[in-house]
Amino acid sequence: MLLLLRYFCLCLITLLATTTLPFEQISPPSAANNPKIIWIIEDTFEWQDYINKIYKTTSQETATIIMRGLGELGYQLEFVKATGDRAERMLHNEVSACISSRIKNTTREKFSIFSQPHEIYLGQQLYRVTQALPLNDNVLNNQGEIISLARLFAHYPEQVLAIGSGVSYGVRIDQQIAKLSNSNIFIRAGANRIESLMNMLLKNRIDYIISYPQDINIINQDAVHLESYTIADSPLYFIGHVSCSKTASGQKIIDSINGILQQAYLSDELYFAHEKWLLTGDLPKLRKYYQEVFHFLPKAN
Repeated sequence: MLLLLRYFCLCLITLLATTTLPFEQISPPSAANNPKIIWIIEDTFEWQDYINKIYKTTSQETATIIMRGLGELGYQLEFVKATGDRAERMLHNEVSACISSRIKNTTREKFSIFSQPHEIYLGQQLYRVTQALPLNDNVLNNQGEIISLARLFAHYPEQVLAIGSGVSYGVRIDQQIAKLSNSNIFIRAGANRIESLMNMLLKNRIDYIISYPQDINIINQDAVHLESYTIADSPLYFIGHVSCSKTASGQKIIDSINGILQQAYLSDELYFAHEKWLLTGDLPKLRKYYQEVFHFLPKAN
């Protein structure tokens, strides 16, 4: 009997030794209650940059601040590449999917929850390849802005604006686009949206695109001469949010992200993730709008 008892104890000790995880493999206490996040990255130039850990846009750097904070809270992030349309479907169908740099609108709020802002972008511009003749004065106001897209295409009925499928350009511009004739709109679906639209413009397959100046500066490495126009009454800046699935898990993730952002708003890191990608002439506007949104500016050196 004594030998049998000793044998049982030895077996129990051996079993415990083989099933106990080393300390560094044990998840933090909060991780057990935190869901895995499907983190969607749109299939643009940013996907490859994330893979190579190269950051060259505000959206990438501010999203990285959030992802780092989620990792510290014990969340596991699974990165998925998706087109704009597929990203919308995933937010509809997945329990805990999220994507950063989203413009909030009523349609998206039906199936996703939005965080507090994590970035601002100076207003989008209408771009065309530089022409020998300027745009007709009838389509411009006294400030040199496009009066409206409807006015532009009424004067140039044969021309075409290319847009990305599943992409929002802000409520006001979206409303103007919705009123245009189908003959004046080309919708680009599929991967690499930003580069694809730019290539179509440079090859004169379409006449106009709408984009952020930061994105155009990144893609236009050959410095092709482009003209840019502000669309009258369009926002001076856009606010980007993280949006997650409209589920209990999604709400939990958004609550965690908002906590991370409250700390980030008080740091220089978030501000300089914006400043470093802008031209010097745009910095006064950035500082003004950044103060309006985040109520913080770094102290001057």
